[in-house]
Amino acid sequence: MSIAENMKKLREKFDLTQQELADIAGVTNKAVSAWESGVSEPRMGAIEKISQRFNIKKSNIIEEGGMDELEYIETPKTIAAHFEGEHFTEEEMKEILEYAKYIKSKRK
Repeated sequence: MSIAENMKKLREKFDLTQQELADIAGVTNKAVSAWESGVSEPRMGAIEKISQRFNIKKSNIIEEGGMDELEYIETPKTIAAHFEGEHFTEEEMKEILEYAKYIKSKRK
């Protein structure tokens, strides 16, 4: 699978329009269209922004078959907020971290 196919699969997996992916990568929607059609390839800066936003490895974007099995980057075991005396179950921590990912995905 080429970078073009990986980009298209990434966009479909995360339910994004070309414009939304362009906003994340800091490019135009025409650039995303060119990536998906194989006319051009994204620069490393754009790949880095995309991988950070979705917490995936850059290799998922650039390697053949990279989107077939996503490799998520290890999420830190601590979060910025601290609640004195509060303890969270593992399930609650997963939910908190998923919500944090959601909030980050809405950044522009």
